[in-house]
Amino acid sequence: MTSVSVRRQLVQVARGRSPGDLLVRGARVVQPASREIFEADVLIAQGRVAALCGAGERREAARVIEARGAFLSPGFIDAHVHIESSMLTPAGFAAAVLPHGTTAVVAESHEVVNVLGPRGLAWMLEAGRASGLRVFASVPSCVPASEFEGGGARLTPEDVQDMLKLPGVLGLAEMMNYPGVLNDDPAVWAVLAEGFAAGGRLDGHASGVSGPELMAYAAAGLHSDHEATTAEEARQRLRAGLWLMVREGSAARNLQALLPVLRERPRRAMLVCDDVSADELLQLGHLDRLLRVCVQGDLHPLDALALVTCNPAEYWGQHDLGLVAPGYHADFVLLEDLRDFRVLETFVGGQEARAAGTTPPLAQGGVDLGRSWAHATFEIPAAWPVMQVQAGQITTGRGVAGSGDSRLVVADRYGRGEWAVCWTSGTGLTGGTLGISVLHDAHHAAFLGGTDADIRRAGLELERLGGGVVVVVGGEVVETLPLPYAGLMTDRPPLKVAAQLEAITARLAGLGCRLTHPVTTLSFLGLSVIPSLKLTPRGLLDVDAWAYVAR
Repeated sequence: MTSVSVRRQLVQVARGRSPGDLLVRGARVVQPASREIFEADVLIAQGRVAALCGAGERREAARVIEARGAFLSPGFIDAHVHIESSMLTPAGFAAAVLPHGTTAVVAESHEVVNVLGPRGLAWMLEAGRASGLRVFASVPSCVPASEFEGGGARLTPEDVQDMLKLPGVLGLAEMMNYPGVLNDDPAVWAVLAEGFAAGGRLDGHASGVSGPELMAYAAAGLHSDHEATTAEEARQRLRAGLWLMVREGSAARNLQALLPVLRERPRRAMLVCDDVSADELLQLGHLDRLLRVCVQGDLHPLDALALVTCNPAEYWGQHDLGLVAPGYHADFVLLEDLRDFRVLETFVGGQEARAAGTTPPLAQGGVDLGRSWAHATFEIPAAWPVMQVQAGQITTGRGVAGSGDSRLVVADRYGRGEWAVCWTSGTGLTGGTLGISVLHDAHHAAFLGGTDADIRRAGLELERLGGGVVVVVGGEVVETLPLPYAGLMTDRPPLKVAAQLEAITARLAGLGCRLTHPVTTLSFLGLSVIPSLKLTPRGLLDVDAWAYVAR
């Protein structure tokens, strides 16, 4: 909350009675909320905009920047992102996205919370405050994601209540357990009750839900959904009163399919990345990439910008973000144009944005596959269907038994000594093993392809690293990316992380893998709340039937 003294000082600066801290002169100010662009000088004091000054108005400031006609837009806001999915700490994530115009994110931290419980969220907020980026958070509502998953933590309603009180928390995160909502599960409703009591947003997550069930889900009090994959699903969500978060991440790309709905200019829509890899952030960008896709798809640039500025700010109740206007935070981006959205400079709080160089320590969260892992074998029940992996989606299909080409192993990483194995199709990986400790949402260890010996070797290497990504071929570890922060993240510079991910992807392509983002795609093959088949350490889950497939 801004102090009265700061507001009073802003008034004096706005009236020309005190100098500002910064004057950005000669800008074309972009206001997506009013769909207008106008020439103005932007006067800043105390980290906030004091005034928008027209031609001929003389204002004093300690520092002057010449915009030279550049477009000055509100900073971009990612309303729903899992920072951990980038495999970067908040400081590393900030270093990757600030140059692309992102000034704020709402971190859904159920990855680190699934591993470490409430202290994972506290760490994310602490690391976010030091990152150079505005990092807000939502409290995970489903830890574990469902009754079929067991990670390193299990949140109680009391845990949720305490976490909702943390500074920087804006509401309850995605309620993925939609069967629990619809079937009146007392445990699910106890968590929702805490969200209602806190008074913030209640994010939704309703993959594959439509018709009367979607109406019932909305009636439960959820406010949004980011799981629409078709235009009809998107329209159903808007009709149900849900805010539409259009997801475009590394594993799930839905923007092209939903562009027809965005061209209809829905009032309550946003662009989000959800899960995005470090190599994609550096190669393609962050929200600026999504803006380019929108404009290339004939969405007006100002309507596209609203999806990453004023709309997410309004949704999350951040009434001093999302506009370039007096009293608002001076979070803005200078753009060369409104088609390619080339970023010239990003500002947070009236200062040129710079990512922090340090990350707070985070103890524990390694990998323990159990004593019997060293001699494990991986047999698949003959009658089990094949999990069909679909490029560009996190949903999976169902193939007939015997049609698979790569084995998938999911092993408990918390010392319980459990694992399960099924066949997959669609990956093409046949010549080695990819092993990871990033597996939504419980973050067990997952292994794709390879012989029993290679799978065992990959698991032992993950244990040695304390988590990460490994590739094993013929018993030899040929690629590694250590993830020492909860087995999910590294504090290595984004360029080095991206380079290692690219090397891993190239290595896997040489082994037959056809996936563009194999690590990210593999990381969703155990998520029990996304149809149709998913694998947990306990067995093959039929998400549609909400039951394990019989052995």
